[in-house]
Amino acid sequence: MKTNRLITSILCAATAIVAIAQQQMSDSIKTQETDALVGRPYKLFDTSAFCSYSNFHPSQYLTDNNWDILCAFVHPGTVAKLDSLGITYCKSQLRLLEVGDLLSSNNGVYATSMNIFGKSETAAIRKESKEFADSIFLSIEPEITQLISDFVKAGYARQTYSLVFSYLLDNYIWDDKRLASPISCEDHGTWSGSYWAMYESRPHDKIGTNGYGPVIQNWTDNLGYWLSSGKLLSFAQEVRKTQGSRIENKDVIDAIAGWGLTDENGNILIPVLHRNSNDNIDYLCRSITDKLSDAVKKYCSAWHTGHNIHSERVGQIIFYHEVMWDLLDMLESKGMITMPAILKGEEVGKQHFGDICFIVVDDSGK
Repeated sequence: MKTNRLITSILCAATAIVAIAQQQMSDSIKTQETDALVGRPYKLFDTSAFCSYSNFHPSQYLTDNNWDILCAFVHPGTVAKLDSLGITYCKSQLRLLEVGDLLSSNNGVYATSMNIFGKSETAAIRKESKEFADSIFLSIEPEITQLISDFVKAGYARQTYSLVFSYLLDNYIWDDKRLASPISCEDHGTWSGSYWAMYESRPHDKIGTNGYGPVIQNWTDNLGYWLSSGKLLSFAQEVRKTQGSRIENKDVIDAIAGWGLTDENGNILIPVLHRNSNDNIDYLCRSITDKLSDAVKKYCSAWHTGHNIHSERVGQIIFYHEVMWDLLDMLESKGMITMPAILKGEEVGKQHFGDICFIVVDDSGK
């Protein structure tokens, strides 16, 4: 009996030692991860700002060495932590980051509010998103094939890439019925939405979507032709008046002449999509994004906690963005869509700017 008790005691002690060792190892890994972040230039991270703002974009709070401060407090600590890491700071810097809602403090303990993912966690997230995309693609591939065919039949062959990416994957799905839009997402004082950073970029060009009211533009970092925001906004104002029909303002027509948006008489040269019209294109977009959003919501109900993402909604936004890149890669690798030359940075002429633009008219009020 005494021997059994002794063995039990030894086993319990061994278990406790293993638990302590595992905790120490976990803490060590976290510390190493933080150390790997600190000193890594902001430009090397893959940052995403899915947000709406009026005056201050979240990135505008990253003056001086504020990025190092945020990296240091990915794991909470006091200002003594900054001293130990050799990071210079002043109270006004900490306060500015708090005003921007990128940093929080509680009794002198600071914690980074935005998600900054280290190298190993970034790799883990992208492995998960790729597996998810591979699985969901089987159920949406037939409808995407039909949607692409319908775009071509409608005369939108030149804009198919941008319509699939910027309309289907990066526009239609963000409407709150599916996944949260920046406007309805979390408020951060001067901006709303989500702002996060992956350790490194994916091995393809940075691709995005800009919205100017009903006028939507696809872009990449390599895009060499940029029509000014002011002119695009003026064009959008006229489009809103006519709901996508011919515009009549001669000054606007002249300002955007040669950019492939209208002809000299104001006739629209780019796709006009009618959301909530229940036409074939709208039906397919709704069906595809319903399946995508439902699957993402189900997956993220537990996923977000495993990556220390404070809310399920933010988790959905971060995870779906990774899935979106995986789906885009799959569509390109299968030859279903091809990036237009203008997005690759080729000198094709500004008239091809129309290849990456389109108009969305909401018919829900009709």
